[in-house]
Amino acid sequence: MRRSNRKRGIQMTSLKVNAEGFGTLALDGEKFYFRCRSFVDIKTGQPLAAFERRQQKVVIATRDTNLYKSIEKSSALHVKADELRAQILAWETAAANGYKVTSDGTVVEPVTPLIVPTSDIMVTAFFNDVFLPAKRELVKTGQYAAITLETYQRYWKMFLARFFNGTRTFKNFTAADGRHFLQNLRKDDGTPYGENTVKKIHSTCSGIWTEAVEAGYCDSGNVWRDVKRTKAPRVSAEQGTAYTEEQVVSIIQNLDNEVTGGRRDHSVRAAQIVLALGFWAGLRPSEIIALRWENVDVDAGRLKVCESIVNGVHAKRTKTDEDRVVTYLAPLVPTLRKWKRRNADPTTGQTTGLVVSGYYGNAVKLSQLSDQIIFPNCEKNGLGDLWKGTAWYGLRRGCGTLLVKKGCSIEQGAKFLGNTTAVFEENYWVDNGEASAQAAEIYRRSTLVEVEHQQRKQLTAGLVDLGLAEVEGRLQ
Repeated sequence: MRRSNRKRGIQMTSLKVNAEGFGTLALDGEKFYFRCRSFVDIKTGQPLAAFERRQQKVVIATRDTNLYKSIEKSSALHVKADELRAQILAWETAAANGYKVTSDGTVVEPVTPLIVPTSDIMVTAFFNDVFLPAKRELVKTGQYAAITLETYQRYWKMFLARFFNGTRTFKNFTAADGRHFLQNLRKDDGTPYGENTVKKIHSTCSGIWTEAVEAGYCDSGNVWRDVKRTKAPRVSAEQGTAYTEEQVVSIIQNLDNEVTGGRRDHSVRAAQIVLALGFWAGLRPSEIIALRWENVDVDAGRLKVCESIVNGVHAKRTKTDEDRVVTYLAPLVPTLRKWKRRNADPTTGQTTGLVVSGYYGNAVKLSQLSDQIIFPNCEKNGLGDLWKGTAWYGLRRGCGTLLVKKGCSIEQGAKFLGNTTAVFEENYWVDNGEASAQAAEIYRRSTLVEVEHQQRKQLTAGLVDLGLAEVEGRLQ
């Protein structure tokens, strides 16, 4: 049986699970400690009394002259901290879902009860009690990608749980209901979601319905096949404000004034590199935070885009599922070389891991860099309205716009940004008279050919009249 979602008066689903990169490292004497706030015991995984979030600490290493020299220089220390973070997250998630954790820290999932297939089952009940448990078992055996399961869970939580709200069944749900849902889907500010988000929501719903049909829970077939997402309001991520090169240079230079010494300097420098990668390499935000040094050749001024991180989920693929090699624009060349030297291991001189990382080597959160570093600085320098509401994708749009301005063809620009030629042409290519000028040039050349032909005929006729047939033959 599934455990109740309430325990000791606490609603389990309301428990605040830590976000990625939580906690800090500290050295006390010869011991390295990991500190964080949690509602579980960070040593055993057992829930605390009344699920009260408390500050805790645990020893993770003893200082030595080999692996654990200092917080700043010992990567092995941060590996242990990341492993502990992952364990604590697993314990917290288990507690939030009502799962049991044994005394040795093992998470025990509840036995899923047998549910007789019927179309009267609530969509919510099917998703939680049938769909997810079945997919988890497939993940364990390697038959299903963990990231796909995470995507289903994320989109259900963000968009679908409230819509299906535990009352809609497969039997009473129609294509018209799905169409109405997508057409009225809006952000908190009233603007439509991006086309990729709408596509993912539609795909998630369709996947749930396909599973329900195959398992005998839905007699009416997959109604989402009749829901055309193209009729739902949406915006392309390639549309919107595009920053100019001058604006990006100004923001980067203004951030130099934020470098005053201390731990915060790392975030400021990271923000500058993200700005540079977004504009002069045209990378998507998800591609920037997943970029690794092993895929960057600073000597050749070239990088390979082959991974992405979306909503904290790391994928060994890009948005388009295709790798691309980018010979980035000249202003990024010295910037990235300097950044690599700054991040090289002082002992080996090697640079590995993420190109842009947090202070402890973890993936950065662009929302924090934007809210805590870039926007306050822009506001201070009169650029607050420029950055607010546009942010990261404005860099990529600016890159595409710059490529066109400098004379790149549609095919070249599309290859650089990792777009199709149709997407690049629709969003970046603006005809400032080039096409009409080319047409006029074609007309001019055609007219010249015709005039030359007429002149040659007239000359030939004149030579014949003069009896110069031999000359005529040579001319023809």
